[in-house]
Amino acid sequence: MFKWKIILINIFVASSLILGQSLDQQYENYRNEPLGNKLYKKRGVLQGNLVRSVFENTGELGYWVDGAAITNSGEWPKGSKHSYIDGCTPIITARVVAPGNNNVIHPAQGAYREEVDKDPVTNEEWVMRPVPGYVAPSSESPAISSNKSTWPITWSRALPLVDDSWDGYWYGYFGKKSNADEETFFVIDDSKDREFTRPPYLYFPVASMPDRGGLGIRVEIRGLQWVNVLAEDIIFWHYDIYNLADNGYDSTYFGFYCDTGVGGYYDANSGDFASYDKTLDIAYAYNDPPLGGPVSDRYKCGVVGYAFLQSPGNSYNNIDDDEDGMVDEDMNDGKDNNNDWVAYEDLNGNGKWDTNEPLNDDVGKDGLGPFDLEYVAPDEGEGDGQPTTGEPNFDTTDKDESDQIGLTSLAIQRLAGKGTKDIWLKNDDVIYQRFQVSKFDTVLENANIQILFGSGAFPLGRNDNERFSVALAFGDDLPDLVFNKETVQQIYNADYNFSRPPNKPTLKAVAGDRQVSLFWNDIAEKSYDPFLRKMDFEGYLVLRSREPEFQDIKVITDSKASPKYYKPIAQFDLKDGIKGPDPVGVNGAHFWRGDDSGLQHSYIDNDVVNGQVYYYALVAYDQGDPSRGTRGLIPTETTKIIEADEAGTVTRIDINCAMVTPNSPVAGFIPSEITNISDPQGLGTGKLNVTVINGDEVKEGANYKITFNSSNANILASSKTRFRTTDYFVTRNYNGTVDTLTDASADSSTFKEGILGNPFDGIALNVLNYDTLAANNAKSGWIKGYSNYNLHAVPDTGVIKTKSDIRYPADYQLEFVPMGSVTTTYTKIPINFIAKNITRGDTVEVEFFDINKNKTFDLNDVIILLEKVDGKLTYAWKIAYDGPISSPFAAPPVAGDIFLLSTNKPFTTGDYFTFTTKSARVDSDSAKKSLDNVNVVPNPYIVTNKWEKRTVAQTGRGERRIDFINLPAKCEIRIFTITGALIKTLYKDSSPTDGSISWNLVTDDGMDIAYGVYIYHLNAPGLGEKIGKFAVIK
Repeated sequence: MFKWKIILINIFVASSLILGQSLDQQYENYRNEPLGNKLYKKRGVLQGNLVRSVFENTGELGYWVDGAAITNSGEWPKGSKHSYIDGCTPIITARVVAPGNNNVIHPAQGAYREEVDKDPVTNEEWVMRPVPGYVAPSSESPAISSNKSTWPITWSRALPLVDDSWDGYWYGYFGKKSNADEETFFVIDDSKDREFTRPPYLYFPVASMPDRGGLGIRVEIRGLQWVNVLAEDIIFWHYDIYNLADNGYDSTYFGFYCDTGVGGYYDANSGDFASYDKTLDIAYAYNDPPLGGPVSDRYKCGVVGYAFLQSPGNSYNNIDDDEDGMVDEDMNDGKDNNNDWVAYEDLNGNGKWDTNEPLNDDVGKDGLGPFDLEYVAPDEGEGDGQPTTGEPNFDTTDKDESDQIGLTSLAIQRLAGKGTKDIWLKNDDVIYQRFQVSKFDTVLENANIQILFGSGAFPLGRNDNERFSVALAFGDDLPDLVFNKETVQQIYNADYNFSRPPNKPTLKAVAGDRQVSLFWNDIAEKSYDPFLRKMDFEGYLVLRSREPEFQDIKVITDSKASPKYYKPIAQFDLKDGIKGPDPVGVNGAHFWRGDDSGLQHSYIDNDVVNGQVYYYALVAYDQGDPSRGTRGLIPTETTKIIEADEAGTVTRIDINCAMVTPNSPVAGFIPSEITNISDPQGLGTGKLNVTVINGDEVKEGANYKITFNSSNANILASSKTRFRTTDYFVTRNYNGTVDTLTDASADSSTFKEGILGNPFDGIALNVLNYDTLAANNAKSGWIKGYSNYNLHAVPDTGVIKTKSDIRYPADYQLEFVPMGSVTTTYTKIPINFIAKNITRGDTVEVEFFDINKNKTFDLNDVIILLEKVDGKLTYAWKIAYDGPISSPFAAPPVAGDIFLLSTNKPFTTGDYFTFTTKSARVDSDSAKKSLDNVNVVPNPYIVTNKWEKRTVAQTGRGERRIDFINLPAKCEIRIFTITGALIKTLYKDSSPTDGSISWNLVTDDGMDIAYGVYIYHLNAPGLGEKIGKFAVIK
């Protein structure tokens, strides 16, 4: 039917002088990649928002095994243990005439855990397999954008645009960055499907590659999640399918198979209900009645929806398939088919892009602009006024440049059998025929349900590619799901783009005795949102939870009592007038934007209990945009990811998160400290604060020197006095060895209140520096005598404005003497003071502006201090000589009175501070006296302990634990039954900051202890012994 179109496609590709040749080479690169193999199979978890799901780099999403779904198989909300899918997979099939027997075959390509074709001899599965080069070999998970350790060292050079400059960056949908808050990317192929390469079919999709079976299909798969409240219940899956075969296919179908499993662990899957709503264009499944949560009714089982979004296009049938006013548009034709690509803004009209002008879509092939954190320098196509492959809204990054045919079939069926007539990947013809029948099932009740989406038929030519995408959305009920479907459509309509949160800050947490100290950097404050095209950072939330998913603090609800926002323990926001509730809101819930409190970069949490595990997240949020679209856009927060396995063991903590257990220090503990912080040496008048971040790392008797650099090194001998401090470096003298600590240096962007520089040796520096050289009128004044005259530095304004003013970096004193004792330098008018540069230690020449022109120095005149710069006397500072401001009487200065002019001076090259550190230590005498403070908590232990960790699954007994506290640094604890039987020996040899040890109530023989009374014996070498008891009560 479509054979003549395939011929036209191949002729076009072969004859194209530019685009076609490039396309041929690109597909040759794909063919030359290593073939997919099960050796590269990996399993990971996406959990960038409230949806947490296991997936494999075979294309399979979710996993049901051994009679139950894995708890994070489409789990929502994460931490609830409600899984909603037993498994999903993409499917590609096409009509092929087998050359061996001229029979028509329909190879169905996909990967699934069961009921797939297998080699009858080797039992090898004939399924899609991962292609190497898209994940770190040592990683157990596929590549995930939020976990750099999973990324390949070098991305496959088969990818278009990729060269050495891409290594170390995420391979994103829009270039060298992730446009979602968390995403995964991997590649699979069908080369291992040998079913139809055997006699009598003998179909080899690439004749020169006998090892390549299947249809010759290569699939790039991308999963995407956004954390914004509007999108937090959604996960997107995007499939880019390439035909590497020698020939095209005239009748091709793409599809998506789902085995619903609503309720998961708590449901036998026999009571699911499923429907398809044609108006909403979404299939959904649910339990009736909804299942409760594992421990309580905290979580009710909701609804899962499957939205088929982007479909393959047909650019050869001369029909406007997607009814968008364009006929046969193509995302590979090198044209901006719908004219939505936006060039840079030429604000100054000079005909070229300048660095201060918005680039819009004109960011070049790497997708990065100057405001992106990953940006290094302009690249090919950037700011050239022409669309370039790789830029937004052009060709492959613009979904609308494809004449999409839409969803053409939907099957909702009972999953009851595993025969040859059922919908399984092993039944190739059944899959094809079900796609071929343009039928839409609408409802199925009280069953174990499977759903099959289909889109086709369409021609897939040689060296051609098409796409499809789906979204899994979740809701408390059908209205909530419908609301979330609207966000699905918004993100899809924006080419899989949505408001991005600020850059993720780095959090450092330090446990103390009944406190946790938190410190973070300011990288979030430099964030640019490409979706809103503006700098929109607004503030920080400090979150603390007893669960790694933070669900116990998601207590701010909407008008339907659905949790929407997390309750912070602290919030810091810009003083910019953007405060109070966000005016947009979500169903009556409004994000609190702050109180214009000002920013901080540290916080001490004193509301904690020793022994309790706490999970912290430092969440940066943006302003939102109330004027965006018809509804406005709510603020967006950064993700917070702490990964834990089924047993509750934490496996990964993101950079803006921390897991901390406060504890009392060891007996006799003396904390580390900072001593002998010097005053600033040199010109600068700022301040240095030194904070202990980790007492265990602080060195004993180390001497440090913090030395500054500035933009003008020789400041005292130059007229260029408007300088700025650029950075500092740190040298350390420890045990006679002097080192420059390169990792400790920091630039001037950290010289702000509350911002810590790069940590080193367990400490971090906060430098307070003055940005400009200016008078400090607050510190200036009369330091001797009783005059109430108002002397103060004045700026260059009005009649006293001079071009020669330099603001000399020094402090000055005016020492008053009898009138006429001295005269001014040039005019020789008698005056009654001598000016001294007390920074340098000598006198300076003076003049004054005679405001009333009476040739006498008197009230309201302006004193001018003169400094010699480059051999010439130059105006340095001007001081107003005014009378008292409000006093009823005047007290002019008399001989012996002294006025101080103090100036704020930025640090200049060579300025420095010094200080010394003392490490934490243990005082033996104090430790001996403290043995009586050793205790067991809780005592008695009654069934459970409030600081025991739960399992991620929230079921089963989980952890049992008691703590011995206030222990010496090194000791042995032996535990006996009341009859004297030794059941457990614990050994402690830890840092001085950790004065506790935990016991899981399991004996050395691996047995849980019985209820009763137990005796413990503590032996601390050199300190003493203690005997105590504790009880375990049922």
